[in-house]
Amino acid sequence: MFQLSAAFWRSSLWAEARVSLKLAVPLMLIQLSEGAVNFVDTLMMGGLGTSMLAAGGLGATAFWMLLSLCTGLLEMTGAIAAEAHGAQDHARVSRINVQGLWLSFGISLPTMVLIWHLDTILKLLGQQTTIVDGATAYLHAIVWGLPAALGLFVFKEILTALSRPRLVVMLMILSIPLNITLNYGLMNGKWGLPELELAGIGWASTLVFWFSFAVALLLLTVHPSLSRLRLLRQWWRCDLTILSEIIHLGWPLCVDYGTEMGALTAAALLMGLWSTELLAAHRIVMTTTELLMMISWGFAYAAAMRTGHKIGAGSPRAAQRVAHANLLMNLLLVVVLSIPLWVLPQTIAGFYLNVNSPESAETVAIAATLFKIGVVFQIAQGIRLISAGILQGLKDTHLLATVDVLAHWGIGIGCGYVIGQLFGWQGVGLWWSLALGQLVAAIVLTKRFQQLIAARIPGISPRWAGIHEDSAGADD
Repeated sequence: MFQLSAAFWRSSLWAEARVSLKLAVPLMLIQLSEGAVNFVDTLMMGGLGTSMLAAGGLGATAFWMLLSLCTGLLEMTGAIAAEAHGAQDHARVSRINVQGLWLSFGISLPTMVLIWHLDTILKLLGQQTTIVDGATAYLHAIVWGLPAALGLFVFKEILTALSRPRLVVMLMILSIPLNITLNYGLMNGKWGLPELELAGIGWASTLVFWFSFAVALLLLTVHPSLSRLRLLRQWWRCDLTILSEIIHLGWPLCVDYGTEMGALTAAALLMGLWSTELLAAHRIVMTTTELLMMISWGFAYAAAMRTGHKIGAGSPRAAQRVAHANLLMNLLLVVVLSIPLWVLPQTIAGFYLNVNSPESAETVAIAATLFKIGVVFQIAQGIRLISAGILQGLKDTHLLATVDVLAHWGIGIGCGYVIGQLFGWQGVGLWWSLALGQLVAAIVLTKRFQQLIAARIPGISPRWAGIHEDSAGADD
């Protein structure tokens, strides 16, 4: 009986892995496309020099932190819609989409005001005037794309919940060459465009955000498989019940993402206080590891949507297999793809800066050291992200905020400051502390989702969650 149940589990796990991978791959491409835009921006900033890279990196870190804060509040539109889709309630999916869009535009306005005045905050935090001026030029350009970026995020969540992410993939892939072209033209004043340097990169992102949002809106109304769902029906109506549910479940994720991005911003600020070279190296390593993070995000989104589908359909055992399949696949991919960061760190740093230039030598050396710590950071972060995605599918989000505050700020920034500033380890100490924070959060959140899923399965004690699986799984 044990051999039979184990064989069944392995075959069921493999079947779920194939289905999850089919959903996760387009989601990875979406995340990689978004990461590629940030990656290309950083590469092109590096072409303007180390100081411009540091300034643009600081501005980009601040913008994406606030954007992530807003998307956290909107994140549960996808998980709620996935559960409704699993229950075949398409009218509810439409209402969720509309309320998500209205909420996205509502929160964008005060956030834009905050971004516009970030220069004052950065100066109060002790950043160099030249760095702040460059970051401000970038921020005052990209800020106008925020409403479109948030609206596009809602579309991505809804289409993922409907298991139709490929349309978003096509849109995101098309945006990459457009972003590169606009970056080059607006940075350098080509083809009759003004020469705006860092501001040009910000304006390029704004134009791409609005182009992508307009195309997504058009797809919802004219694409055959989407138009019949009427996802924009009664777009003028406010459904307070759904809006309240999105906000109630989303605000912990808002705190969660804000905590994470806030910690990364604080890390960048600490690096900037220590030296311009540390800040530039930090930006190089963070941008590169973020590309790996996009793979983990793809699996996390797939896990959230698949978990929501299974819970909506009343199949907790299938939700358990979703969790295990996505965790295993992500771990395998991230470990394999991290090998170049470990063995060729200077070569990778050379993509951003001229390794033969005396001006870049110290930055490249620092980045080479941080890349190895970044591998540990990314493996732990991948486990944390997928565990958080599974908890979203279970509509259990309130623990995330508490765990991440302690992990990112108590361990990551708190210990990082002590080790880096007081003990003189600076960037190395800070990065090891950030990695430790990710590891602690990963352990706690993994244990949490195992207990919650086990509690829904008759006959299985939460104590043995993730270890025991009997042949009753055939009901899924």
